[in-house]
Amino acid sequence: MGTMKAIWWTGPDKLELLNDVPVPEVQPGTVKIKIAYAALCATDMHMVSMGVMNARLTEGGRPMGHEGSGEIIEMGPGTERSGLKVGDKVVMFPGASCGYCENCKRGLHQYCMNAGRSSTFAQYSVLAPSGVYKIPDSADLMKYAIVEPTVCTIRAMDLSPIRHGQSVLVSGVGAIGSILLDMVIHSGAARITVSDPVPQKRENALAMGAQFVIDPLNEDLVARGKEITDGRGYDHIFEVSGVPAAAPPCLSLLAQCGTVTYFAVFPPTYEMPLNLHDLYMKEGRIQTVFTSPHITNRAIDLIPRMQTDKIIGKVYDLADGMEAIEMFHKSIYPKILLKCN
Repeated sequence: MGTMKAIWWTGPDKLELLNDVPVPEVQPGTVKIKIAYAALCATDMHMVSMGVMNARLTEGGRPMGHEGSGEIIEMGPGTERSGLKVGDKVVMFPGASCGYCENCKRGLHQYCMNAGRSSTFAQYSVLAPSGVYKIPDSADLMKYAIVEPTVCTIRAMDLSPIRHGQSVLVSGVGAIGSILLDMVIHSGAARITVSDPVPQKRENALAMGAQFVIDPLNEDLVARGKEITDGRGYDHIFEVSGVPAAAPPCLSLLAQCGTVTYFAVFPPTYEMPLNLHDLYMKEGRIQTVFTSPHITNRAIDLIPRMQTDKIIGKVYDLADGMEAIEMFHKSIYPKILLKCN
């Protein structure tokens, strides 16, 4: 069987790099993937620190990571009709849907009641083919490691479609905010504004194509946003930081008939104050975002057009995973990757 390196959730608010995790064995109906790159996500960190996504620590610990790319090295019995084969370069959707539960039958595969979970902070992972997607043979596995968060950002754009010339504010351009900003830049939006307290991230946003940046710690976000939009506010606002203090100002900056999309996963205990009369008078709309596996192939096709050189900020070896996590919490870079093999 052998052992491998992997990052696990091992205790209250504790992630740990383990060097002797048993390599998972391929089972009937699954494929084994040699992980090339895994991407760090705030959701992984907040599962451990806040219990977001209703995450719970299981006895003996829990493998972590849900964004990544790799190569199929073994096919289990019953996977012959999947169209996959040994040697395929692939990416993984976090949950491999069963296809037969009530949610799957309703087309809500992202809410599958029997989903098998990937774990990408490791050298190897085993998953059912329904959660494994082939990418081009020539694909750079480092770039395609961000397919899964790209799926989420495309989902946001589908749920809150931007019409050409509409004004957009993106609040927070960290790991996934930078990917969402790339989507907004592709969309035909106008007066594209980024709010972020980290100077390096504001500079990167301008390099990506944002027209305006705001430092919310040293500027009046609402006053500056109104100035940029000639007093109207923004047609679309995407809150991607997940910081509770950043949530209410979005409503104050909403234009008439505009949409605020709360993209980030906020702390489970956070309750946002909301004046429904003000929202009514604007005919405003509040939207949240989860994901959908049906978008995965669209995300794969979009990767070559994305500014991955500006989105991927730093790459660490899996052996240096704890240093990577420490750097993630310093919030300097956009997307941080782990090189797993």
